[in-house]
Amino acid sequence: MNSYNDLFVATVAFVCAGGSLAVSLGPWVAPYQLRSIAHIRQRFGESAARLTWLVVAIVSLLAGLAIAGGIRPGYAQPQPGTIQTAR
Repeated sequence: MNSYNDLFVATVAFVCAGGSLAVSLGPWVAPYQLRSIAHIRQRFGESAARLTWLVVAIVSLLAGLAIAGGIRPGYAQPQPGTIQTAR
């Protein structure tokens, strides 16, 4: 069962995925002025910068799904009874 912290972090990842997807599909210019994205846009073009935002959205969505599903590495397993679980 997931803790409230896991659900909160998963929700943040979902919000980031939605925002990145909106930026990749929308008409906005400001997000493309971020240094890394601006460099990609300058070197490879507008479509590559949009694809970068889309990849960020997909990775954020997958991370949110993994966190919400309780997937975590073996070294990060909580001890039984040390966390509150969502009901």
